[in-house]
Amino acid sequence: MPSSAYEIKKKVEKIGKQISVIKRKFTGVVDITGNPDHPLFEAETTVSSLDKNIFHKMEEKREHINIASIDSSSRYLRDPSINMVFVGLGVYSSIKGIRVGPFDIDINFMAIGTFENLLKEFNQESGIRVKNYVNEYFTEDYKIDDIADELRLEAENVGLRETRDNHDLVIIDGPLFPTPLELSDLELQSEGRKRHQEAYLQLTKDRISILRNNVIGVVKRLETSQKLYKVDKVKQLLGIRYPINDAEVLNQIRIKTGFKQGLLGPFKIEFKSKYFTPPTRYAYYLILTNPIGMSSYFRIESLSLDSLEELTPHIVNRISERLIPTYIEIVDNLSKRISASLFITAYQVLSSIISVVHDDKLAYYNEVRSLSESLLRHQRT
Repeated sequence: MPSSAYEIKKKVEKIGKQISVIKRKFTGVVDITGNPDHPLFEAETTVSSLDKNIFHKMEEKREHINIASIDSSSRYLRDPSINMVFVGLGVYSSIKGIRVGPFDIDINFMAIGTFENLLKEFNQESGIRVKNYVNEYFTEDYKIDDIADELRLEAENVGLRETRDNHDLVIIDGPLFPTPLELSDLELQSEGRKRHQEAYLQLTKDRISILRNNVIGVVKRLETSQKLYKVDKVKQLLGIRYPINDAEVLNQIRIKTGFKQGLLGPFKIEFKSKYFTPPTRYAYYLILTNPIGMSSYFRIESLSLDSLEELTPHIVNRISERLIPTYIEIVDNLSKRISASLFITAYQVLSSIISVVHDDKLAYYNEVRSLSESLLRHQRT
């Protein structure tokens, strides 16, 4: 069942009481290196053009369809001996309005990582994980970024299941499914990363099984993707002789050709993995430029070329002042607010029990200041 803010706080307080008892048994340190906003680098793929002309204007579609969008966000609370991750889920629906996890949608919103013998002492609490998706503990060698990636993918899968069958278009903030290095041909060495690989693989397979042709992924972070430089037409146009990321390729195209607003593609994208057989994706790249010359770039992807052609206009017809597709901006902001509220609640409950690392103390003060400034702006308006 979804949880109220009061119930969330009570769950965190229960965890705090358990930590206060277990903490004296901590004898070592965990790997606390990580960043809640870390990029997820995409592994190598095969990319080919499907059209002689790769430059296209953005079409307008005015007919009404039911649209949903989904995003997640994470925050970290760390002690030298314990890692904690908090995840918020944001879902926008033209049918049901705004819904969030864990408050409206039941998700696992918290995960704890530390030494296995200590994790075994935690009492099971709904919404809180001490084990990954394939029932392995988040031990001291488990990277906190890996824990966050798993928890976010799991939450987004929940949101996707809730929306895919009653909307004409469902937009995921991010790729249709993850294609990180650990799911390609990479051989991982550490036991913690191997356990993550197994869990992330299963979560990715689950994501693919949920996808339908009405689901579209919109990727913002093209700095972590190197696909376009492999396309022959792009190579010839720019004279590319070495790998460069997609954002830089699109920037060069915009400068060299004067193509400042429109779609590039479509392209066929195939990801090779030794661990599973991923489906083929089809994609357009979106170039946006405002009157003062600021630009932004996105990849829009689908499992179906026909669906990509049909649904892309509904995404690009609504763009925010920040040059972001509006449906994505809504859930991006929403999920960040939810993860921030969970983080603030947890910090206020747990900071007297654990030795919060410096970065997370700063993150707390920044979140509280941001919240205060937002409330003041709201009062003035």
